[in-house]
Amino acid sequence: MPRNTVIVAGSGLVSAGAVPVVRDIAERTDIGVLNTWAAKGLFPWNHPAHLGTMGLQQGDIALAGLVEADDVVLCGVTDDELSRAELDRLGVRWRDVDPGHLADQPFPVRTEPTPRPALYTDLFDVCQPMFADDSLPLNPARAASDLAAALPDGGIVCGDACRSGFWLGRTFPTRALGSVRLPTRAVAGFAATQALMSRRTGHFSIAVVDAVDAATQSVIDRGSDLVLEVWIDAEAPDAPPSLPAEERTAALIAAHDAGGVHVLPLAVRFSEIHRLVAVAGAPLWGA
Repeated sequence: MPRNTVIVAGSGLVSAGAVPVVRDIAERTDIGVLNTWAAKGLFPWNHPAHLGTMGLQQGDIALAGLVEADDVVLCGVTDDELSRAELDRLGVRWRDVDPGHLADQPFPVRTEPTPRPALYTDLFDVCQPMFADDSLPLNPARAASDLAAALPDGGIVCGDACRSGFWLGRTFPTRALGSVRLPTRAVAGFAATQALMSRRTGHFSIAVVDAVDAATQSVIDRGSDLVLEVWIDAEAPDAPPSLPAEERTAALIAAHDAGGVHVLPLAVRFSEIHRLVAVAGAPLWGA
């Protein structure tokens, strides 16, 4: 039986209702779990079983330790989330397990929790100073973490497959599954549509986009309650004045409480991408 097993959970595991199964396996066996950006929040970001979010950058597979693992179990992971061709190229020993059959797998029991890979530790070391940095304009990691901190229980942030969505996928600290919703591939108007639907079902929700495109505008036009934050490159000529972190989150909450449609611009330092690229390579998704 393989000694070093790692589970990679994707969007299909969530939609199949297999989240309790993978959580139970992790608790019983101490096997660590990686998730794609479409399954963020499977475990809280600081849970011992959480090994990181992968599929976002060129170096993720190597940094996640998948090349060294004896058995990489992909469960509900689409090829958009993690390329099988790239896994093969790197020599990863992977297999697909249907979410409905996950509970039937004879997973080995570890003597201690799976050590966190460089994907988690190295990115954590880079992102922690960014989370604490309140200089203006805000860096995208701080903008994402402030959103997470401002969310009430059951609150949701929805993003598109764009630069802001990439930063949400990489740096949004998740406390609960579904607190951040991102598509597996580019879908026009995804963030605005998801936020509008969430608001209609009684959830606190905010959409984050890079720009108001035609599909997003269509959602705005038919929405009665929608808060949309547009992240604008701080170096762009039309960048808005910078708001301190506390004022920005207060404005978002006030807009949500007031009801109606609100489109709020936010200048962010997208140039900070170089910090993540230095660790994990070029973005593969969103950016």
